[in-house]
Order: sequence, then C-alpha cells, then structure tokens
Amino acid sequence: MKKILIIALASFSVFVSNGCKKKKAEQADPCANTVCLNGGTCVDGSCSCPTGYSGADCGTQRTPVKVTISAIKITKFPAMDGTSTWDPITNTNPDLLAVVKQGSNTLITTGSVNNISAGAVTILPGVSSTDVMDLVTQLNIELWDEDTPPVDANDSMGSINFSIYNSTNHFPTTLVVDNGTLTFELTLSYTY
Repeated sequence: MKKILIIALASFSVFVSNGCKKKKAEQADPCANTVCLNGGTCVDGSCSCPTGYSGADCGTQRTPVKVTISAIKITKFPAMDGTSTWDPITNTNPDLLAVVKQGSNTLITTGSVNNISAGAVTILPGVSSTDVMDLVTQLNIELWDEDTPPVDANDSMGSINFSIYNSTNHFPTTLVVDNGTLTFELTLSYTY
C-alpha cells in the first residue's frame, strides 16, 4: 500500500510540475524576439511606431507632406568683406538678414540684426512659421549685410543651396546648413 501511495504521489508531482512549466512557457514575453527600429516600442509582439515611421519593424521613414521652418540662427559668417569691414562708411560690423528661396520664390526674408560680430551666434528675427511643401526642389539661403541705400547697397555675404528633407535624415528638429564660410541652423517641424 505504501508503494502505491508513493507511486501516486510521484506521478502527481510530475503532472503538477509539467503543468507549471507549460503555464510558464505560455506566459513568455511576446516581445522577446521582436526588434523595433527608430524608437518603436513592442506592444504584445508588434511594433508601435513613432510619428514619421511605419512598417512591421518601424524601419520605413515616411515622407512628410510639409516641413515647417520656425527659426533661423546664423552661427558663422565672414568677419570681413575682403580686406575691409562690412560697413566701411561707419566702420562697423554687418547688419545681418537672411533670405530663403525655393527656385524664384522667396519663402522667408528675416528681419535684420545690427552690428553683429563674427563668431556671435544670432537668432534672426521676423521668422514666422513657413511651410515648405515641395520637398524635392532645393532651397537657397542667402546672408546679406543690410545697408541703407542710396549711401550703400546691401552686400551679399554668401549663399548655400540645400535640401530640407531626405529619406534618411530621421527628422532633425535642427538642420545645420554649412558651406565652410557660412553656417545656419534652421528649426524644423514635420507634418505627415
């Protein structure tokens, strides 16, 4: 009788033990083998993608319908106009303003900031949020030393052609546009 009881208890233990293992296996993390890219998070075994990304693993960057420029900062420009100051009549630093164009269309003309020293990081005033809908055609940003005609005409300090969007840029909120002589920082947002 003792043998039968021992065998019965042993069989019951194996049954209970196997039942627990099956329940543990059934409760395994459904996200254990799921990889989500570009900041996506796994929810119940599937990727939940952040804004701007799609696909099973969030690996596809969506093309926005528009990119909005909300601020322009100049961080680098030439200190001199050749061998003289930008404003030789008053012997002062340039009065900066920028113009953003796409083709022949002027999208933004900033306000000017007076007597800015080279190396000074300057946010250019007067930039209202401007939508760029054509994400294929390059933009051009020009920097000018604003002067007062007829005494002195505005002086071009240079320009840069650039693309505001590409399919692998991961949606920067600050786009640095640089040609070695001029450096701008554009504050951007995206609409999908």
